[in-house]
Amino acid sequence: MRSTCLANAPVAVNRFARPAMAARRHAGLVDLVPHPWLLRVERTTLTIRPVHPRELSSVAAMHSRCSPSTLLDRFRAGGKGPSVLAMDQMVRSSLSFVAVTSRGDIVAMAVAEPDRLHSGDAADAGVLVEDKWQGKGIGRELLSHLAGAALVHGYSELITYTATSAADAQRLLLEIGSTRVVNDRQRPHLHTYLPESAALGLGAVRERLAS
Repeated sequence: MRSTCLANAPVAVNRFARPAMAARRHAGLVDLVPHPWLLRVERTTLTIRPVHPRELSSVAAMHSRCSPSTLLDRFRAGGKGPSVLAMDQMVRSSLSFVAVTSRGDIVAMAVAEPDRLHSGDAADAGVLVEDKWQGKGIGRELLSHLAGAALVHGYSELITYTATSAADAQRLLLEIGSTRVVNDRQRPHLHTYLPESAALGLGAVRERLAS
């Protein structure tokens, strides 16, 4: 039965306002999200940092070096990369990170943006690693950082529009939080719920804990 006592009634909150409210719980970590950190890959050291809008051409070049199968796993769309307009949106996202070599080459990218098909608590997340850099743990590290960044910015869920049969993607997401396969006819995806511990995946946090 619906209560008529308005004084004690819960206040309705716009679903897209909830992330901003939730982010206040992690306010102390927000400043660590854009902090660059180093990732050692075999004999190479990569810098993980936010991408800059002026790097659109470098991001496009990285996508062009990826094979159709790699692009298919990340974007579906018949193995084609995103449009220039879509990439421009990626590089302008506040939750967009790249892995960069000492020569300045971008070899991987992770992006999280509001997912308009789900609740305001959900972020559309994706990681792309250039073919010759795969199998070195870069995707795992980027995804862990991305999940932490999304959490401290108020998101509690990640939606990943990759192949639902992609075992590697499922395994990595399960390391982060509870993940289920959603076999939607039009947009199959993986749905991950972020625990509070996901904040420990931030690269700057891990660097501090290791020092």
